[in-house]
Amino acid sequence: MLTVLLTAAAALAVPVDAGCTRTNGWLCSVGASSPGHHQAAAPAPGSGGQARADAVPQIEVVPMCGPTGGADHCITLPEAPRTPTADVVQMARDAFYLPPPRPRTSPARRTFVRLPTYLWIEGAAWGERRASVAVDGQRVTMTGRPQRVQWDLGETTLTCDGPGTPYARGVVSSCAHAYQRASARPYTVTATVYYSVRWTCTGACDSPGGDLGPLGATGRVPLSVAEIQTTADGG
Repeated sequence: MLTVLLTAAAALAVPVDAGCTRTNGWLCSVGASSPGHHQAAAPAPGSGGQARADAVPQIEVVPMCGPTGGADHCITLPEAPRTPTADVVQMARDAFYLPPPRPRTSPARRTFVRLPTYLWIEGAAWGERRASVAVDGQRVTMTGRPQRVQWDLGETTLTCDGPGTPYARGVVSSCAHAYQRASARPYTVTATVYYSVRWTCTGACDSPGGDLGPLGATGRVPLSVAEIQTTADGG
C-alpha cells in the first residue's frame, strides 16, 4: 500500500469535499492534524453553546497518518497488483541460457564413404542448466537437463540418447554414421541438444511448478566426405 502525505501547500491541489471518503481510495484528515486525539472545540463565551468560529473543528486522524503530525492530508493509493507467477516464470525463461553445443566427429573434419564416423558433444556442453528469479515474494527456479541429441548429417538424421563418445580402439559407439556417398562440398553437421526443462516456485506462488517441455540448443560443424579409391595392379 502506498501512502502519500501532503503538506498544507500541496493540499491546495487536492480539495477535500464529500467525495473524499474511506471507500473511494482516499483517506483524509481535515484541518490541522497531530498524532494526538482531537476533540470538539469548547463553545465560545456568550455564543449560546456554539463553538468558536476560529476553533479547530473535530477531525478524524487516520491511524496511518498519526505519526506524521504535520500532514494535512493522507492519501492512500490502491495497492499495485501482485505479479502473477506466470510472469515470473517468463522472466526466468528469459534468463535461462542454453549454450550452443560444439559437435565433434571422429574422424574430424574429413571422413570417408562407408567408414563409421563417431559423433559426440564435448562434455562441457552436456550438463544441467539453471536460472532463478525472485519477484514479489516468489522465487522461480528453472532447471534443464540434457536428454538427447538430434543430429542432422546432411544425407540423413540420427537421434542419440547421450552425448556420444570420440573414437577409441575397441570402443563401439551407438552414436555413429557411415556415409553412403561422397560430396563435392563439405556437409554441415548439425547437433541439437534437447533439454527437459522444469520450473519450481517457492513463496507466494500461484502454482508450485510446471514443465516447459523440451528446449533445444544447436551447434554446427563442417565435415568433408570423400571416397577411397582403389586400384588393381594388372601387371
